[in-house]
Amino acid sequence: MHQQVALIASSVDGGSVTTWDVGTGTLLATYRTNTSPRNGFCRLGRDYLLGSQLGKGSLHFWSWHKDHVLQRAFTVEPMQAVAATADGMYVAGGGASGTIYIWATGSGQLLRSWPAHYKAVTSLVFTQHSGGLLLSGGEDTVVSTWLLMDVLDASLSQQAVQQQAPTPLYTWSEHTLPVTSIHVGAGQANAIAVTASLDRSCKIWSLAQGTLLRSLTFPASIHSVHTDPGDHALYAGAGDGCIFETSLVGEVTGGEGTGERAEAGYYTLEGNTTAVTCLATTTDASQLVSGCEDGTATVWDMRTRQPMRSLQKAGKGPVTALLVMDRPAFLAAGQGGRGEKPNSSAHNSSKTGPQRPQPLAPFSKYYGAAGTVKPWEGVPVVIDGSTPFRYSEFELMLHYIYSVLLYQSFCLYKYVGGLLPVFFVPQAQV
Repeated sequence: MHQQVALIASSVDGGSVTTWDVGTGTLLATYRTNTSPRNGFCRLGRDYLLGSQLGKGSLHFWSWHKDHVLQRAFTVEPMQAVAATADGMYVAGGGASGTIYIWATGSGQLLRSWPAHYKAVTSLVFTQHSGGLLLSGGEDTVVSTWLLMDVLDASLSQQAVQQQAPTPLYTWSEHTLPVTSIHVGAGQANAIAVTASLDRSCKIWSLAQGTLLRSLTFPASIHSVHTDPGDHALYAGAGDGCIFETSLVGEVTGGEGTGERAEAGYYTLEGNTTAVTCLATTTDASQLVSGCEDGTATVWDMRTRQPMRSLQKAGKGPVTALLVMDRPAFLAAGQGGRGEKPNSSAHNSSKTGPQRPQPLAPFSKYYGAAGTVKPWEGVPVVIDGSTPFRYSEFELMLHYIYSVLLYQSFCLYKYVGGLLPVFFVPQAQV
């Protein structure tokens, strides 16, 4: 398994984003100037990090190889939650007014904004890999699923985009108190979505059918929710510091260190003293990382369900966001921490960053601003050869027809104005 790192964000004034080695608990890097709220921090494509700033109408962007803010963008209102597609092409932000904003990363244009909730947006998440669906939850207890293809419909006029709100694909109103967290599992169109709320419940939904599959009730309010990469287990972080684990594929099975409440359909991981604000698992699901309001971040061994080590101690402000991933190639090794720089060509280039970074333009504050792209230009893309270029069947047919017509025109021009019939048409070279 690749080296796993955990990024921990805090909302304290003058806070930062710290990067830790999950396996050893070593501080690797620190990214300065961050005060992101809950659900207000995410990864932007392969080259950047994005965080909204608590109580401020601004977004901060970082690159992996620099510890200071790379770029700032200003928004109409403070963003309560942010999310980005897996390829980093689009960014969504949710405001305290209930409005959702969509930007194009390559051009910086504000593509659309619409009133999605009656109260503040508390959570945003795109579906994994494809990013074709955007899920939003708010303080109005409603969870909505938006089809990105409808939101970014290019056939609509500017007047229609500004005056007409898109229609959600699904609207779920089963919760009775504000929604605190949303997680989307693997599987793209057949994925499940898990929503958590202060009403002490987690609800599991089918994205393919839009129906409620299962409802789970716990003894405390739920502030965060996560599943393992295979969607075999669900983890819910509660307001009393407990973490509840329940199986999604069958009955709860035993293991070392199991709690007393296994008969209730879930296990309880105890050890935290304040609300669990965020959760994340390693790629092999062997370890769980939790962040709490007192500023602590703990790594749990899921075989024994016992805490292994502490990544961050109390006193640095509440943990508001937590990401666990394979170590990025351009992570600033040893910057602000005690980590040693690995001996590999990928990590040795961490000071300069990638040669072809993903396009990142300054974000427009208002709809209709051109951004950095001229009217005759398209959004810049990086062609690095990672994806082989192939013609579609329709394009191959057009090339064949064009080559045949071109040869016939040549024959008509050469032989007496086309009086001589053309009996031979060579095989088109595609």
